[in-house]
Amino acid sequence: GTSENAVKTQIWIAISVYVLIAIIKKRLDIKADLYTILQILSLTLFEKNSLIQLLVES
Repeated sequence: GTSENAVKTQIWIAISVYVLIAIIKKRLDIKADLYTILQILSLTLFEKNSLIQLLVES
């Protein structure tokens, strides 16, 4: 949506995803940048794979 509340919700979701990906990157000691990790996750969104397997092998 385009209402003020919808835009605020979208911003908070984007911030939350960014922070979660940053935490995963740090905990798994992944060398790839955040953008690359987000691309990998977006391409494999509906596949049944372990996050560790997806991100560490990349």
